[in-house]
Amino acid sequence: MKLVVAIFIAIFIYVFQKTLYGKLWDRNLIVSVDFHDTYLNKGESSYITEVINNAKFLPLSILHVKFAAPISFSFEDKDNAALSDSYYRNDVFSVMSNMKITRRLYFTAGKRGYYTIDGANVISKDFFLTKNFAKNIEHKSDIYVFPEKYDNKIIDSVFSMVIGDIENQRSLIEDPFTFRGIREYDSSYNMRRINWKATAKADKLMVNLYNHTSLQNIRVLLNLDTNNMIKAEYIDEVSISLASTVCKYFLTKNLNVAITSNGTDVVTKNTGEVESGSSLKHMLSIDKYLSRLNGQSGIEGFMEIVDSEIALQRDNTTYIFISPYYKEDLLEKLDYMEKKGLGVYMLVPYYNVHGFDKLRSYMHGWEVNIYET
Repeated sequence: MKLVVAIFIAIFIYVFQKTLYGKLWDRNLIVSVDFHDTYLNKGESSYITEVINNAKFLPLSILHVKFAAPISFSFEDKDNAALSDSYYRNDVFSVMSNMKITRRLYFTAGKRGYYTIDGANVISKDFFLTKNFAKNIEHKSDIYVFPEKYDNKIIDSVFSMVIGDIENQRSLIEDPFTFRGIREYDSSYNMRRINWKATAKADKLMVNLYNHTSLQNIRVLLNLDTNNMIKAEYIDEVSISLASTVCKYFLTKNLNVAITSNGTDVVTKNTGEVESGSSLKHMLSIDKYLSRLNGQSGIEGFMEIVDSEIALQRDNTTYIFISPYYKEDLLEKLDYMEKKGLGVYMLVPYYNVHGFDKLRSYMHGWEVNIYET
């Protein structure tokens, strides 16, 4: 009789706890998987934070948290992970009642891009580990990995002439918002320049002086169609890094910089651009734009961008073309822009085994070692 009672009690406890876990295991259970940083540069390190908060009396002796991270991230802790198209984590926790656990997973970003963690899958068991309970956690976290920046000394050697040309082309129009000082009036000055307050103080006519304005804009046009079947993806990455480096270079020179490309956005699947700006914060917008490029609309798409720039006839604009493609159909358009008095410069990334033909004076080669790819 005692054995029967014991069996009955055991069955009751088993059924009761399984029912209890079935109803309550995920109540007040908060699981989040987040990138610590919003953005970082290629090659830099950061971490993902896993947080499990079991805010109830019911303990979870085994809790699996599964999620997918970018395969290009190199994690210090490679336990509980599997590699395929992504880096799949399966972390195991034991979470007692009213307990919060925080874990950091350190990684190094190995490739430019825009990456997301789209939630997690949570699996738990009952007290006797006989029944599985699963739930998908909808939780999104994203991170930008910015392009590599190249040595500015190399960029300086290429674009020092650009800065010189821009200085020579400065507008002679004075900017009324850049006050330079006050001097005594003479007949060469317009009467509208008279500063009456300074005149009353000096008891003679005094005029305002202004700096000359430099309305020069830099517009970077990035072509990601290589017309090359050999390691095209890597030469595209070099082109994107060059674009980022060039934009940063001119922003540090206090020039307005804009960028457009035939590259397509990984999220919108469309091409786009970053309008002109001159602050160093503007570099964040440019790097985010470049980080999200994944694919391209082809050389026809780039030709349309060039044709659009020709039609717009922007004033005080210097064009920096970055393109591994440099056939005559493109160069003829650049020749036309140059004849129209526009500043035109071109950077051509090329593999060292292919060589580079400098077909125009505005062209500059950027050698890439094919064996380092």
